[in-house]
This record gives sequence, structure tokens and C-alpha cells, in this order.
Amino acid sequence: MRRKWRLRLICEEEEVKLINEDFSELLTCTFCLETFKQPKYLPCLHTFCEACISTYIVSNVKEENAEGFKCPVCHRLVPIGESVKTPETWAKTLPGNHFVVSMIDRKAMKKAEKFCDACTSKGVSEEAKSWCMVCEEAYCDTCEANHKTFKVSRCHKIVPIKNIIEDVSISNICAFVACDEHPDKTIEIYCKDHFQSCCTICATVHHRKCENVVTIDEAVSGVKISTNAQELTKKLIKRSKKIERIIKNRNLNTANFEKEIDMVLVEIANMRKKLNDKLDKLENEIKEEVNSTRKNYLHRLGEESNELSVLKSTFDHWKNVFAACLSQGSEIQVLVKMEEISRRMPQFENDLSKVVKGMKDISVEFEATNNVANVECFGRIRLNEKRPSLPGFKTINFHTGKIKSIFKIDIKGSCISGIFINDDIIITDYNRNRVVFHDKTGKQKEVLDIPNNPTDISKVNDQTVAVSSYARTICIIHVKPLRVVRTLEISVPMWGLCLVEDEYITTYNNSISWLNATTGAKIKELPTSADTRFVTCYKKNEYIYRNGDHSIKFESALGKGFQYNHSNLSDPYNQEIDEEGNIYVVGYSSNNIHQLTPTGQLIRIIPLSDIDGTITGCPWVMRFKRNTNQFLLTFHASAGPVLVCEIE
Repeated sequence: MRRKWRLRLICEEEEVKLINEDFSELLTCTFCLETFKQPKYLPCLHTFCEACISTYIVSNVKEENAEGFKCPVCHRLVPIGESVKTPETWAKTLPGNHFVVSMIDRKAMKKAEKFCDACTSKGVSEEAKSWCMVCEEAYCDTCEANHKTFKVSRCHKIVPIKNIIEDVSISNICAFVACDEHPDKTIEIYCKDHFQSCCTICATVHHRKCENVVTIDEAVSGVKISTNAQELTKKLIKRSKKIERIIKNRNLNTANFEKEIDMVLVEIANMRKKLNDKLDKLENEIKEEVNSTRKNYLHRLGEESNELSVLKSTFDHWKNVFAACLSQGSEIQVLVKMEEISRRMPQFENDLSKVVKGMKDISVEFEATNNVANVECFGRIRLNEKRPSLPGFKTINFHTGKIKSIFKIDIKGSCISGIFINDDIIITDYNRNRVVFHDKTGKQKEVLDIPNNPTDISKVNDQTVAVSSYARTICIIHVKPLRVVRTLEISVPMWGLCLVEDEYITTYNNSISWLNATTGAKIKELPTSADTRFVTCYKKNEYIYRNGDHSIKFESALGKGFQYNHSNLSDPYNQEIDEEGNIYVVGYSSNNIHQLTPTGQLIRIIPLSDIDGTITGCPWVMRFKRNTNQFLLTFHASAGPVLVCEIE
């Protein structure tokens, strides 16, 4: 066992070493296949030449008032601010990839191919002899002399480029990293409370109350050899290997499916020999069915493989970028990249989980009709779909799985609500007029006091949430760090809140109201026949709400709505939907949860005692972590703490 462990460790070290040997692909634009010119990077960390990504944006964004564009590699939406008017200007607003620029400069200097930046700006090519550590520019002898004559640059540290060529250990050359919020400022401060690096302006505005704020030099000390850096490297390698195994699983299933299809066609051909000429038409029909099945399901399997390949490409890219940082970047670059990748990791892992949970192994058989005298067709295609058994992925049965409490968050009071945002948890505390941020373990990290009693919370995006208030306001709150971005004044009373596309949907008493998400203006209103506190909506024109003391109603513009009634369901204020479309109805007074199929049939009734025997009543809000089996459950009237649960 010990020998096996050592071999595995050696393999991992060799893989990291192999990654570090060649970073040339990180310096090549995937569009023009040349070394980057004015590299710009997207939120997903993919990088392109400014001209290349601009051409892509202009050619792909056709609709007016588009909210952004999709990354050419991973197809993730890149949102663009409202102040940027036309797609032709979008590329210029993207942040420059200073790390890639520094690697290109370093590579050019080592090959003695670096030209003087000052001369280049005048259209002249002159070999660079020195490098200014402050301005981060290369100079020829003449420009270096001129640089030293100016008062503002007289004391700048200048090193000969030949020293850089000879000393490969110099890592702080070209180590400029810009602040995300203020691109013209360099990162100089690190907040340990929020695990965030920033410029001095951000530190003054957003982190003035934080207790653990240090200089960036102190924060990056030893970061390259830190445990976090090593763990992130191993995690990226591990995730890449996991996706590779899943792709192999899909390819194997595709090959087996092809073989089974071929076997079916052979059976059909053998069957055809036993039939007379009048069955020619039926033979053609069944072959068409088989070939159509092959086309449809191979297309489906291909799409799954493509999605997985895109995810693997992203993880591989992150892996190479971070390895490049560790090998060639400065400590500050490693820290920034480590933060960027770590922040994006949960969303990509959720995407991977979502793809995997939607996968099903497909097999096919042919059921032959043996009674030739009464034959009406060759046979029937029977497709068997089941979830594949994949290493590292747990199969969840939402209909029968046991529900258990993972941990508790000690917040009690009236009308407690909450949501998951990425891996973290945000709770609204009605009695104390506050919003409380917790990490994925339930540890409290930050508290934001707000003017009014919060009644509900809804996710706007990965960085922002919306909090409703009985005082007819919606607070738009930035998550890390917690701060109110703006407040919408609402003309209708409100309690529950959810956001679908560009509309807020809110409820109070006997009405549901739709609001413009930008202005807060009322769009329409629907009367209900009960005290409706919450509305559940994840698709436009499809929503669920309380419609009676013992009933809920599912409204759908597609005509698939229903009403659910049950004598053992009382005051079903809140409802929720899991990743498979199953509906959960929280019985506030009946102290249970009714689990329904997407079409409204009862699956099971879950008593509160089955989840936690210490809590006897008043369940209030149930919210799933998207695309997982985890959910949080809150309680009213101080009946219990917030429970974070999962379905096994």
C-alpha cells in the first residue's frame, strides 16, 4: 500500500513538472494562432487578442440591447455593463491580461528579441537593453538615458536585460497586476477577512472596517510554496482527470451503443429473410426508426461529450495558467490567479455535477416478432436509459432518499429566510434587521444591517442578491463584501420575492405582483384566494403559490398547470423545486413537507421529525442549492435554527 502511494505521489509530481515545462500555448491566441497582441481576458479566464475578440463579438452579437456575449471556448455569458453602448467597443472594456503580457515580455527578453517600448510607440524598432521595474517598460540605451533625466523617473530602478536573461529566477519583472474595480491602479492591499486583494482606493472604500488588512508584500510572502497553492494545483489536476474519465465513459457507451445498433440491424436483416416480399415496406420502416434512433441518441451522446470536453478544456486551461503562475509568475500573480480560480471553481463544479446528473447510459435491443402470419411490423426498438456509475459521483434518489440534517446555523426568530449563493449561505433575519453571510460550513463571516425588516431573499447573479422588505423596498446587495448597492422603492406591499429574467415576482396577502427589475414599477397583478406569502418561479410564466388553507396551485402558460389539495397539508406558504423538477410544499401548520412529481402527484409526505427530532413545528422556507441534493430549511417564531440538509 505504501509503495502504491509513493508511486502515485511521484506520478503527480511528474505531471506538475511536465506542465511547468512548456507554456507556449498560454501565449497563443486560439483565433489567430499567433502570440497575443493586446491580450484581454474574460471572467472565465480565457484570453484572446483584443482585435480577435472584438471581431468575434461584432460578428456574433446581432440583437439590440444585448446583455453580453458568450466566451468562444466555454460558451459562458460575459456580461457587459449598461454604460458600454455598442459591441464594437466591448473588447476595449475587457481587462488586460498583464500576466500574459509579462510572460511574452520575459520570453522575448530571454531570446534577446525585446524591442524598446518607447521607440516602438514611435514606429521604430530598436533593441532593448534595460528594463524599468517601476514603469515596466524596456528601453534602448538612448531612451534609458532620457528616462533618467526626468524628475519623476530619475530614481526608478532599472536593470540590464542581460541580467534578466541570465537569471531565470527573477520573478518580479513585469509583475504588474491591476485592480479589478480600478484598472488604472495596482494591487497593493490584501484583506484577510474577505480573502480579497485590491488597490488602496478599494481598501479605503470597502475594507475600512476590516480588522485583518495587510500589504500585498506581506500577503504574497511564500505563496508559491504555500499549502493552498499546492492543494489548488492538485485539485485542478484531479478535476481534469475526473472529467477525462467521464469522457472515456461516454466514448465507451457511444461505442457500445454503435455495436448494439449494428446488432439490431443484423437481427432485422435475418428476420427479413423469413418474411415474404410484402414485408419490404415494414422492413424499411423499422430501419428508418433504427437509423433515426441512432442519429438522435448519438447526437445526444455527442452533446454530452462536447459539454464535458468544454469543461475539461476550462479546467485544463486553469491548470496550465496556475502552473504558469507558479513557475513564471510573481507571488502577487499567483495569489490573484489562485483567488480568481478558487472563486470560479464552485460554479464550474456545479456545472459538471449538472451535466453528470443529466447523463444516462443508453442501450438498445430489438424485440423480434416471431409470428410471421400475424406480423404487422419487424419489431420494436426498446431503449434502456440509466444513470452511469461514475467514480466520484454519488447517485441520488430524490423520491426515496433519506433526508438528514448536515449542520445547523444558530439563527432563530420570525420569518427567517435564506438562499445558497455559490457554496455560501445568506440568511435574512427579520427581527434584527440584518443580512448574515455564512461560508459553506455554516460559519458566520459577515453581517450587514439594513434599514427595514427583511422578508425574503433572491439571487440576482453570482455576486448580488435582492432582499425584500415589508416596508416596500428591495435592497440590491453585493455579496463579497456585504454592501447595499442600491434600493428600489416599490408601490405594492410585498413579502416573498423571486427574480426571473428581468422581472421580480412578489407576493403579499391575496395578490401576486410582477415588477420591473430595473425600476421596480408594477407590471401586472394577480389576485389569489388565500394569504399568499411566497411564490416559487424558475421559468417565466410558470409559478407556484398557496391557493388555500390546504392547497397550492401551479400556473403554467403552456397549459400543464394543476392544483394540489391534501387534508394533511396546512398553511402551505412556501414551495421549492429540485433539480429533477420535483415540487416540495412546506406545511407550516401541518409540520411536514409534501413531495410531488412535476405534474402534481404525491410522492411522499416528510414529517419534520424525520429530518430533526428536536424541532416540532413552524417550518417556513425551503431552498435548494441549485443542481445539488442539499437544501436549507428555516423556521418561524423561533421554533428552530436554520437546518442545512441533504437527500441521500
